Amino acid sequence: MSNPLQALKIDYWYKAVLVICTALLIICLTVPLQGVSNPIASLICIGGIFIGLGEWINHPLQTSVGNGFQITGHPRRFNFLGSVFVLIGLGLVGYGVYSIVP
Repeated sequence: MSNPLQALKIDYWYKAVLVICTALLIICLTVPLQGVSNPIASLICIGGIFIGLGEWINHPLQTSVGNGFQITGHPRRFNFLGSVFVLIGLGLVGYGVYSIVP
């Protein structure tokens, strides 16, 4: 049985945010935290996951073919679903931070 995460390449910032927030969410759901309540930390992590997914959707693989060359990259391209995910994520992170600040 192979590792399913072996093919995941963390080569862009939004993929790193997705992986880090997912790991932190698992920690928030299993370990009682000190200094901040677990529901608020989980809310911020879920917001980070939404931001990572939204930016991943907004950066599709694009290929340009010319005379004797081929350019491949992930430039930002507007996508409605990706932008909705980013806005939901920003709202969740903002509400979570607002709930922490006295």
